Amino acid sequence: MKTKLFIALLLISFVSAASAQDARSILDKASDAYNKAGAVTAKFTLDAKDTKAKTTYSQNGTAYMKGDKFKIEVPDAITWFDGTTQWVYVKDTEEVNVSSPTGDELQAISPSALFNIYKKGFDLKYKGEKRVAGRTVYEVELTPQKKGMEFTKVIVEVDKANNTFSKITAIDKSGIENILSIKSYQTGTNIADAAFQFNKKEYPRAEIVDLR
Repeated sequence: MKTKLFIALLLISFVSAASAQDARSILDKASDAYNKAGAVTAKFTLDAKDTKAKTTYSQNGTAYMKGDKFKIEVPDAITWFDGTTQWVYVKDTEEVNVSSPTGDELQAISPSALFNIYKKGFDLKYKGEKRVAGRTVYEVELTPQKKGMEFTKVIVEVDKANNTFSKITAIDKSGIENILSIKSYQTGTNIADAAFQFNKKEYPRAEIVDLR
C-alpha cells in the first residue's frame, strides 16, 4: 500500500512539474517573440468586470510598444511612457499627470511588464489548448506564490500559430476581472522614440501636473 501511495505521489509530482515546464516554455516563446519584434502596434479591448457589483466597463484602444516603452490610447485618455517618465493626458480636463511609476505601478498598465509578469512570483500551470474565434490558443494559469500580491490569479492565452499573446485575464484582490483581449497585432512598425513622450506643442492648452 505504501509503495502504491509513493508511486501515485511521484506521478502527481511529475505531472505537475511537466505542466509547469510546458507553461513556462509557452510563455517564454511568447515573451521572446514580443522582445524580438521591435516596435509593435496592437488594437485591444479592455473589459473590467466587477463580479460583486455585477457591472462591466469596456473600452477599445490602441497600444504602440517598443521594449519597455509604450503609448496607449483609449477614448478618454492617452498614456505615454519612455522607460522612465509617464504622462497621462485626460481628455475631458486637458490635464497631464507626470510621474515616475514604480515597478508595481507599471505592472498594471505596461504591456511589457504584463507580458513578463510570469517570470517572478507565480506558479505556472498549463491548462491545454482551445479554439477561440477560429484560432487555437494555449491557456496558462498563474497563481501567486505569496499572499498580498496585486493579482490573485492571471490567465494567459497565447496564439499557437505565431506565439503572440492574445488574451490576458487578471483578477485583482478586490475580485475585479481585468480582461485584455488583443484584436490585432502588427510587428515591424517604425515608431520613433519621441512617440513615447508627451509633446506639449501638440496639446498647447494642457495643464501639467508634476507628481514626481
